[in-house]
Amino acid sequence: MENWKNIKLELGDKRANLILSRPQVHNAINPELIEEMHEALKVIAERDEIQFLVLSGEGKSFCAGADIAWFAGAVDKSKADNWQEYLRMAELLKALHELPKVTIAAAHRNVLGGANGLVAACDFVVAERSTAFAFGEVKLGIVPATITPFVACRVSVQNMRKLMFSGDRFWATEAQLVGLVDFLAEDGKMEQVVDQLIDGLKDSSPNALRACKKLLLKVDSGELTVESSEHTAAVLAELIESDEGQEGLRAFLEKRKPDWQKLNVVEN
Repeated sequence: MENWKNIKLELGDKRANLILSRPQVHNAINPELIEEMHEALKVIAERDEIQFLVLSGEGKSFCAGADIAWFAGAVDKSKADNWQEYLRMAELLKALHELPKVTIAAAHRNVLGGANGLVAACDFVVAERSTAFAFGEVKLGIVPATITPFVACRVSVQNMRKLMFSGDRFWATEAQLVGLVDFLAEDGKMEQVVDQLIDGLKDSSPNALRACKKLLLKVDSGELTVESSEHTAAVLAELIESDEGQEGLRAFLEKRKPDWQKLNVVEN
């Protein structure tokens, strides 16, 4: 694969593992890591065989948010240059959010600042029970601007007020209560929970999963509403006529597993 310094990418038969790899600084985000993640997501998007992406962090933390050295250096740059760097972060979150794969964040130890945007942009978030979360930007005189739209897809505005105005740490159990986390894992049992989640999704048609994610993204953006009858009917008609749609319907009527489930059995 690419000779990346700040991330690692492992490509399996159906699953890709994207690993933040700056463990010496708790995987803090900087412009170089952002650009490498952009490149990695393009690689993953182009691999049709990849159905699942698991995002994790190497070492003691998932991610400690933005590298303070990066933000501190902003005073030596023009406002336009700073804006461009922050825009790339926002664009990264959008690319992750819209990636045509099922995305899973596997969080442990610390999820701070901008790291909350990375987890919120994923379809599912699994966190170890001891994981600490915080939106600490206000204590530094700034705000979690680029990540807010993605966190808002999961957390109510009122709960964001509680978490963002104080900047205090909170734990995985509370993160699950407000919607930032989907599944809890006992410490050291992260991989088992992630595997169970993926195994439960492998029975679904790969094409249907992609189409369903696309529909839900349109709901999130407000593009798909109760007025979108023509579009939703067209999506259903297209899928029913597709090879996987026909195979799934025939398999149901014939009381057998569809082809994609048979392949999963062989692979496992």
